[in-house]
Amino acid sequence: MKKYIISVITLFLLPVVHAQNPPDWTQSANRERSYPSSEWYTGFAFDQLKPGANASAALEVLKKNAQNEMAGKIISNVKSTTDMTTHRTVVGGVEEIKKDYQQSLQIATSATTVKTEVKTFHNTTTGELFAFAAVRQADLAAYYRRQINLDLSKAETAVAVSEQLAESGKKMSARRKVEEARKNLVDVYSCADLLAAVSTGRDDSDMQISRAGELMRTVERLLINLERSTFVYMDCRYEKRSAKDDAFSDDPGILCDIIAQMLNENECSLTDSRDEADYILTLITSTTQRSDGKTGINPILSYYANARGNLYNRATQRQVVTFTIFNDADCYEAGRDAQDAATKAFKLPDLKNKVMDKILPVIKN
Repeated sequence: MKKYIISVITLFLLPVVHAQNPPDWTQSANRERSYPSSEWYTGFAFDQLKPGANASAALEVLKKNAQNEMAGKIISNVKSTTDMTTHRTVVGGVEEIKKDYQQSLQIATSATTVKTEVKTFHNTTTGELFAFAAVRQADLAAYYRRQINLDLSKAETAVAVSEQLAESGKKMSARRKVEEARKNLVDVYSCADLLAAVSTGRDDSDMQISRAGELMRTVERLLINLERSTFVYMDCRYEKRSAKDDAFSDDPGILCDIIAQMLNENECSLTDSRDEADYILTLITSTTQRSDGKTGINPILSYYANARGNLYNRATQRQVVTFTIFNDADCYEAGRDAQDAATKAFKLPDLKNKVMDKILPVIKN
């Protein structure tokens, strides 16, 4: 009798192993039946948990793999159904079309998070890991339609703002707004490609190709009109101070030439007509003797390069910048004679930068 009781107790102490039944979606036949390819994009991933590995972390990796496989199917479908992309006329030719396609792939990948079903399962008995992702084609199509409308609205707003900025003389800001509109339109074309890939019940009006094309033509026209369209008239002079301080007998034009080059490099055009200018830049230079080369333990002849002036906006008829750089510790040089020292001082990057830091932000605004 004692032996029987011990046997019963031993039976109750043995670990109980429950067999786990994997969910239906882990089987390919069930996935095909519940998520037909005519209505869904799906991705599936499987792995075996390695000894000592963290199950939660492994499932996260597997989940991303399933989502990537799903995105890959969308991308493959885009690639096989977007002949319209290769025939579309886009500024920049083939190179720009290639950029459009890359944009389509990026949008396709990001859009897979829209109403995506993601499931994971860990069979603790066998160590098997499963992950599944699915998105309905109709949900993707609805997302792309909304995105097309949103990007078109953004582009239209940017074009309108650009035209207002150009009218007020802020041409560089206007150009930046037009470029912003153009980026929105590239996104529109990408979404149209994706909509064509995921929806069979669409047409050109659904993808709003005509509206996008008309906007793109407007953007191209504005970009051409605004290219290097900020005109600057430069009024350069040399101001004499005293026989000791004046390194030059007349205007050497050194700083004027340097600033003119910098304006050209920053998408400005110089004009000889005040009436054609958007801005009038007055630049008055002078020199000051810093040391005469005769006194001190190691006598050195050195000169400061000075600059003062203002920037006038003809559209608003206002003086928008004034500046004075006089006997600046960063703007002097030594030389063999007065002209040599002053010439070197006028060519210092610090002097050029101090002037440009004053005027360029206003011109680019």
